[in-house]
Amino acid sequence: MSMRTRALVFSTFFGSCLAIGLLLVSMTSNHWVQATPRRNSSAEAKGEVNLGLFYGNQHLNPGFGVRTFPVDVYTFVRTENGETSFWLWLLTTLGTGFGLLACAVAAIAAVLKSASAAKKGGTMVLLLAANISAAGAQVVAFGAWLVQFYKYFTLNVLLAEHQQQHWYSTGLAYLGYSFYLVVISTIVVLLNIAVLLYAERRDLRDRQRLEPPSDDKNKAAIMLY
Repeated sequence: MSMRTRALVFSTFFGSCLAIGLLLVSMTSNHWVQATPRRNSSAEAKGEVNLGLFYGNQHLNPGFGVRTFPVDVYTFVRTENGETSFWLWLLTTLGTGFGLLACAVAAIAAVLKSASAAKKGGTMVLLLAANISAAGAQVVAFGAWLVQFYKYFTLNVLLAEHQQQHWYSTGLAYLGYSFYLVVISTIVVLLNIAVLLYAERRDLRDRQRLEPPSDDKNKAAIMLY
């Protein structure tokens, strides 16, 4: 493997690290869904809801001060939305987590492959497989969350007790930046895959160009001579 090809492979290490950072921020922040709920009985009553993958909070102001309520998202999707919502949440969580793990494997494989001049393709196969797995897992994650959002969260992101107090959030929810970080991470991983495919093609072309002529070609040249 030439130095240029190894440099291309090593560049995917930085892409994997960027994807890891994006996924970590996404999983630990509480902005997968945001909403600005209102209260029927008062035009002055306003609120703000932020939900992450695991935790969230609701800041509701009925007109005489903001009150903050913590939200356990796991419990919320099980009790408020039902089993279908839970499985969508689980797919999102597992997809994001597996994507993070696959990106870590891809980063390690990129370092190992770029540091070795050997022609063995095992590490390259692992590198491509890790990146493809990371991209696939993240597509599942944000796809499941989109279904979750449009099927459930656009209708309600409030606890039952607050709905009983005439708060509503129908049509007032939108996707937060935590969700878009997963989308950006997926694009980064897809760019990694494109770079690796180009590096593999370049390495194959270099090897064909430097390959010594075969015995059949030598014999043909001697006969012509």
